[in-house]
Amino acid sequence: MNKFLLILLLCFPLALTANEKKDNTDPKYLKNAITMVDGKVTFKQTLEAPSLSKEQLYNLLLNWSDQYFKPNEKLPQHRVVYTNQDKGEIVAMGEEYIVFSSSALSLDRTRIYYQLYFEIQNGKCDLTMSRIRYWYDENRDGGQRYDAEEWITDEMALNKKQTKLAPICGKFRKGTIDLKDKLFTEIANTLGTSHVREEIPATPLVPAQPIAQPGTSKELQTVTIDKLPMNLSELAAAGRITVTANDEEIDMKADNWGGFGKLLTKDVAYTLVDQSRIAVNAAMEHSDNYTISFYPKGQTQPIVVIECKKVTAQKMTAEELKTLNQSADSSKNYTLYIGEILRIQMR
Repeated sequence: MNKFLLILLLCFPLALTANEKKDNTDPKYLKNAITMVDGKVTFKQTLEAPSLSKEQLYNLLLNWSDQYFKPNEKLPQHRVVYTNQDKGEIVAMGEEYIVFSSSALSLDRTRIYYQLYFEIQNGKCDLTMSRIRYWYDENRDGGQRYDAEEWITDEMALNKKQTKLAPICGKFRKGTIDLKDKLFTEIANTLGTSHVREEIPATPLVPAQPIAQPGTSKELQTVTIDKLPMNLSELAAAGRITVTANDEEIDMKADNWGGFGKLLTKDVAYTLVDQSRIAVNAAMEHSDNYTISFYPKGQTQPIVVIECKKVTAQKMTAEELKTLNQSADSSKNYTLYIGEILRIQMR
């Protein structure tokens, strides 16, 4: 894959198709799943064990920490770095792997670093997981290094509507949340308690996004991207989606629609086309501008029309698409078209 394009795709969320993995819409990983303290990604949880003294809690947690954070040659930073029984404090630095996918031919994983802080009192322990960073693809040209604050926040790791995980950043977010849950659950089990109080900020109320209703207006009106309905993928699946290039309108499949994202500072639309669709690819390749139209079931007029200027076209295998959390038929090859959005119209 073109390295420059890959970097851009890594940095900016790409909305998923209707065939994304179920985990990509699990509320557990979506809005407000990541908490920020003083601008840093931080997870906090309080474990309450009223029957245990401060000394008993400290000894149990120190024993667990010594067992879990055992350094080795491959993970030298994975260790307990500070203990203070009088203050009831334990600090450990974590270094381990989050595995995204594994097969006989490939291994997709990242090294994650973090700090786990225990603050122990009579009957309870406050846990804090922070200072999270990643080292991804370390065996290829030194890999890439990211801080959690630039990689797994709502802005980076969710789609624009904040209803789905974005590719690449989304899998880091999911893996980090799963690791946090694993750690906090193991510690709770060590104390023999399931009474857990997690610190989660209040969720602000926001207006619901409109659902497209066919036939509400006879004329197309120019709108901004945030005014688009949430059910475009459902419209495409239930009705029709077409691309118009060089004055030729061609029907596409619902799974050709890749959604919206950001490329540098510009809003873009993604279209994924099977390379065997010769007519669609020929029209797209020979046109600088194109239009994507969404038709509700049984309607002859589009309800949403998106005018795009082609930025790039990238041929990709099914395996490469899977690294972006895109569903793809392994027997096919695809072309990913990225178009800068010039105008959006909606009825």
